[in-house]
Amino acid sequence: MWQAAGLCWCEVQSEIPQIQVVTAIADAESEDYLSQLLFSQGWSIVFRAFDFNGLTEFLDARGNLARTILIYKTDLPGLDLLELENRKSPTSTIICIDDIPNNAHLLMTQIRSQLRLPLIANPTRSPESASVETLAGRVSRKPRRVTVTGTTGAPGRSVFAINLANFLSHQEPVNLVDADMRSTSLAYFAGRSNVSNSNLHLATLDSKEKPVGIGEMDLADLAIFDIGSLPPLDEVVTDRRWQAGLINSILEETTTLIYMCKSTGLSLIRLETFINQFPILIRKLPIIYLLNQSGNTREDRALERRFGAIVGGENHFVLPVDSKVNHLLSTPGKRNSAFTKEVGKIASIISNI
Repeated sequence: MWQAAGLCWCEVQSEIPQIQVVTAIADAESEDYLSQLLFSQGWSIVFRAFDFNGLTEFLDARGNLARTILIYKTDLPGLDLLELENRKSPTSTIICIDDIPNNAHLLMTQIRSQLRLPLIANPTRSPESASVETLAGRVSRKPRRVTVTGTTGAPGRSVFAINLANFLSHQEPVNLVDADMRSTSLAYFAGRSNVSNSNLHLATLDSKEKPVGIGEMDLADLAIFDIGSLPPLDEVVTDRRWQAGLINSILEETTTLIYMCKSTGLSLIRLETFINQFPILIRKLPIIYLLNQSGNTREDRALERRFGAIVGGENHFVLPVDSKVNHLLSTPGKRNSAFTKEVGKIASIISNI
């Protein structure tokens, strides 16, 4: 349940369709580990084959209309690789995980590298309904969901999130959602600021309700989520507690991810760890990396160079030290601080998504 300015926003379940998976693995331990991993991602295991004959009988009965992802190992008794290859179709993806150990990061990297969800018109739909959907898709714009996260150690996520939201709210309505279940702070920073904007709507998720999903009820076209520091991704995808479910749900709906670190050596080490684990996410998100509160010392410049080397060709920005960002929120204008100018550049990227 969401609480904001005296309003109650009821949580609704995510409308993202489950991915249906068939496993074909003889080794019980490997199959169980994979099934639990995929279940934690919200995927549905519709059949577990323990021999090739059982697999083919199920696939024949299922037909080609349903979207199917088959994950197998060649240890499957009676496996006929040629026949399995012939079963590939626009609605079927077949993924081999031979030689991949029971490791969440490695498994998801292998699956993600081969998974391509096709844009297929359902043959059971009439041409008239397809035309209406195509026209509606052209007219309506997909809601933008920006998620702000980063390293541990208070790199400045909440301050940046509220500055970004305030900047964007001068162009359109923005919902700013505090989804940091460990340390909610957006209401505090909003209360300290001397900027009031009717286009900016702040909501705080209630941890007592143990929310496990984010619906789009009462959300504007643009919503920004502050989820706090992100736990190790291999833990997030296998953790079945509601906090991990909430993070997974938000990441599923995210259209742009913003990852922030402080201008310290330790924070950059944590950034490298995140980048190494990022392939564990089943889909690649557009991501913006931020180095926050960087000064002008020799050490600061060295850290900036290291930051640039770590993030490579990805979108990245360096936010300079600015003591006023806690109470004087960023707004579009001619006499902007260096911090606000960088916020404006990031806002421009998000606006053009």
